[in-house]
Amino acid sequence: MAIWLPEALKRRIRPLTQWSPIALRQPQELVQVLLSSADGDIDVTRAAVVAALRPLTLAVGLGDQRPGQAPFTSNSLSEPRLQFIDLESGRSIGTLYLQHARNWDSCGARIGFFTIRRATQCCVRWPYRPWNRWLQNRLIRRNTDPHNFYMSPEAVQQQMIFYICPRPVVLVSVDDGQHSNLFPMDLIGPISADHFTLALRSTSQSIPTMKSARKVALTDVAARDYAIAYKLGAHHKSMKVAWDQLPFGIQRSRNFALPCPQPALRIREAEILDFDTIGSHTFFVTRIVSEEGSAGDLRFFHTSGIYQHFRASRGRPLPAPS
Repeated sequence: MAIWLPEALKRRIRPLTQWSPIALRQPQELVQVLLSSADGDIDVTRAAVVAALRPLTLAVGLGDQRPGQAPFTSNSLSEPRLQFIDLESGRSIGTLYLQHARNWDSCGARIGFFTIRRATQCCVRWPYRPWNRWLQNRLIRRNTDPHNFYMSPEAVQQQMIFYICPRPVVLVSVDDGQHSNLFPMDLIGPISADHFTLALRSTSQSIPTMKSARKVALTDVAARDYAIAYKLGAHHKSMKVAWDQLPFGIQRSRNFALPCPQPALRIREAEILDFDTIGSHTFFVTRIVSEEGSAGDLRFFHTSGIYQHFRASRGRPLPAPS
């Protein structure tokens, strides 16, 4: 027998969604990310990315500072933390306490890799915060499908705090004449003015092609096409794409002639400079060599459900893609 419950009560006994699709313009200007240490605060909003999911590892570009910012020193890497500042309210709403693992000097970029010691957030108010966390962790532990990528509940909670800062979703095109593919990614982003990174699960069928061809094309996903991007997620396990069966036309990128969706808001071609295995993922360092299209339209982003909850509780929810 079904038991009727008020909708307000149903919301209280359901966990918040882990990830929220949203529509934003590039670049996002909602959240600032600060690397805080004994040396003070350094803005790494455009220089912090996920390098691997298992163990959850972050990469921070250590080469570029804004005018007036002090350079990185040994103190900068001693008990550092990432703070996520909601710019509208001016509040720090999430913190990741980091453990410096190592540095990597790659093709002119100095990258610091960090694991996470602990995490806190105040996007969700007390006492709903621990209740929601318990509900979310229960769902995560039930993820027993061997085909799904498993992360511990603690790591997922930490990743959700990192995703307080919205992350854009792109479609990645690869082709070496034998293997070709098109798949969505959001483990991407710059770590300096001249270096752009991608972190792809090392079991992906496209990894050998990316290592040999040394080139990819990145197509921004329009907010209205977010459902198509989700469907293309199945391509991560594919050896080759049936290009003539995709729900859109194909055009070739400017220099690399890689197949890309048509029409496209923006296509960037990236030359792969270097790569390394970081835990469960292969971390690629690239350089953008061409860009065509407009950056002004609404794009498909991911943010964490806890940040969307924070915005909604203040009457300012982020727009969902439609």
